[in-house]
Amino acid sequence: MGEGADLKLTWKSVEGADGYRVYCDGNRIWEGKDTTHTIQGSSKVCKEVEVSAYSGDDEQKTRLDLTPKSSTITGLVSHDGTGSSWVKLDFNNGTATSTTQSNVDKNAPNTGWFVFYNNSGTPQFRDASATSIGPAKMEVAFTDSRSGHLAPGTGNYNTVRETSANAYHFFWADNTSTGYGSMDNNDYFGVIKVTSLSGSGPYSANLEIHIQNKVAGLRWVKH
Repeated sequence: MGEGADLKLTWKSVEGADGYRVYCDGNRIWEGKDTTHTIQGSSKVCKEVEVSAYSGDDEQKTRLDLTPKSSTITGLVSHDGTGSSWVKLDFNNGTATSTTQSNVDKNAPNTGWFVFYNNSGTPQFRDASATSIGPAKMEVAFTDSRSGHLAPGTGNYNTVRETSANAYHFFWADNTSTGYGSMDNNDYFGVIKVTSLSGSGPYSANLEIHIQNKVAGLRWVKH
């Protein structure tokens, strides 16, 4: 719902239950007798969601873990340096790893690729589609540097983005085979933190990358 901004929960009724409760990171945010509730991402972003059925003092909870998968990349070099300049985003297991251009496989399913690029003295992140590699199965587009835990909607992303030390970029991995150009449950979202950037070209950078792969299409990246 809400192009990935909202999370709709639906559950089966429990015989004998007086009602139901929804918790966000341990805090009760809803109580009622309905068997559905939508958490609006514009006001709540959770790492953990719980739905409970209660009867009197007895309460039974079911947990949904939405903690993003986290990876650390050290010593990434810009494309004009020596070493690994590409990043592989594997959305099956939520991992991010550095690699060289010779290992880029644009036909790998559920996988995105981007390169750390030196554009005449301007450090950038570039999706594979913005290089000689060409479009991959997942197009990775980046926001400008910002904060928060809810990735923005369409219109905020570019496949080429200038970066800097301490930058915080959301990214949208858009499935190029299904529903391309719209935010849907074939896509993934995450955050790239540039924890350090040094040099004057070639550049070297360390990254933290957080991928929300628990619920495809969800724009929540609370790490």
